[in-house]
Amino acid sequence: MAERKLLSAFFTSIISFFILPFLFMQADEHFLHSAFALTVYVVPIIFTYGLLTSYIADRIAERKMNVRGYSLLLHMAFGTGIVIPITFAYYSQGGVGSLQLITAATAGFILGSVFFFVDLMLRKVAIRLTQYSYEEQNI
Repeated sequence: MAERKLLSAFFTSIISFFILPFLFMQADEHFLHSAFALTVYVVPIIFTYGLLTSYIADRIAERKMNVRGYSLLLHMAFGTGIVIPITFAYYSQGGVGSLQLITAATAGFILGSVFFFVDLMLRKVAIRLTQYSYEEQNI
């Protein structure tokens, strides 16, 4: 499972490179400049906080009847939850604008969802590879 979570974080980081500039890009900035600037901040968060909370969300969701639905809700909540303290810390000098907070929370919500769906796809691929390997050995 650790390898799958690491791959999920890696693919989520790549996807965030392309998604986040659309949320945060200023009118006078170029796409690549915004993408690289955001990636410097987002990738470490995905690989630390994202991995930890994804593991926790999956463990909590295993106790519920609808594991996938509950896990998705937890991924989205954790994704949105980390953004709020980071935004307040970042804008503490000049105050936080409500639009900036909403945009940052939206980004966390989206990346939490992306992490969940990437992890779900990798889980399905792993299951199919395991089934294929098992069928191949029983021939």
